[in-house]
Amino acid sequence: MELIKYVNSGSIRSLRPVLEEWVRVVAKYLDFDNGDNPWWYNERTSLSFLAAAAWGKNGIALEEYCTEKGKKDNAYSGRCDLFLGVGSQCFGCEAKQAWCAIGTPARKGTMEAEARLKDACADARTLARAEGRRLGLCFAVPYLPERHKDQIEKLLTAWLREIQNLNYNCIAWTFPRLSRYHTHEGQLYPGLVLLAKEP
Repeated sequence: MELIKYVNSGSIRSLRPVLEEWVRVVAKYLDFDNGDNPWWYNERTSLSFLAAAAWGKNGIALEEYCTEKGKKDNAYSGRCDLFLGVGSQCFGCEAKQAWCAIGTPARKGTMEAEARLKDACADARTLARAEGRRLGLCFAVPYLPERHKDQIEKLLTAWLREIQNLNYNCIAWTFPRLSRYHTHEGQLYPGLVLLAKEP
């Protein structure tokens, strides 16, 4: 299994160039500041890298904008996390970030990603159809104690196998070799996975 990067756009082929660019954008950031990992932060930070990837592939992106949510009779003003325009396709996206403890068993960390993806899909269903195809996004960030540094590839591979069994339309990940072993508050955060699903 390739750990450094992986992209499978599945049933949403128009997103493949953006997902591939997303991996490159993360790598570019790490080249700029190899002491910092962008996935240490939060959902907004993760979304900004996906937005940059869309712009980098001649698409468009708009983050955190006001829009109408809900059905006609129960419509209300809200915010959409991300709008993507890719070629002739438009996507209204709602996102969540999942912090996934990995180890034995890997399933616990997988369950967290699955739950956050379901939450994102539920939020995406509230978007008006005018936003385009609706997507739930989950940025899954695995972590493990620094003392398991010598087992990181084995534990990460097991967790990724479980992640690939989830119900999604697209998946991409990046676990750059140089930043895989960076620690933060006694934990290793080797990279991140992006899952996208139409609700």
